[in-house]
Amino acid sequence: MELTAQAESGLAYCTDRFDIERFHRIGSLARDLMATVTAEEPPAYDPRVAVTAGYTTPKIDVRGGVFDASGRVLLVREVADGHRWTLPGGWCDILESPRQAIEREVAEESGVRVRATHLAAVVDRHLWPHTPVYDRHIYKLLFVCAPEGDLDPAFTSAETSEVAWFDVADLPELSVARVLPEQIALLHEHWSDPGPAHVD
Repeated sequence: MELTAQAESGLAYCTDRFDIERFHRIGSLARDLMATVTAEEPPAYDPRVAVTAGYTTPKIDVRGGVFDASGRVLLVREVADGHRWTLPGGWCDILESPRQAIEREVAEESGVRVRATHLAAVVDRHLWPHTPVYDRHIYKLLFVCAPEGDLDPAFTSAETSEVAWFDVADLPELSVARVLPEQIALLHEHWSDPGPAHVD
């Protein structure tokens, strides 16, 4: 990931044709190295994409910890990961604030309208035991959210096949690519006793 970032950032600024060739080679080698450690084959190296990528920064993923009055957490079954359970969430869109992103994602994936009330954590996915390894660097923003509508247990979407409340001490099989039990526990702590956000 770091080699890819160095190659793309170098291509954003350099003008010497020999340096440009070197950065393209570094990007191509980085892609080949990534293919040896990721679960899925990364896309082929494309010099046109690398040139336009600009200075490389982490991607931003938002996840919402929605809790009912008894402290149960709202989880959704992720179609793309074998119907394992996860906190609703996903990528922030361009020109969308983090609050807008998490409130939209929760509504899209669970059918529940929420209000983001508290930023519980900013975590670096790379520093937590998520699997599989991704070919990009990701920061995860974990928000405590208050439900503003009722759960429809029959709700499904293109991304999620089921929605349900779970006791934090008795979680189902999770999509550990997206969320970890420790992160749900951290959100639950912030729901019960809001405090300063955890920052990696």
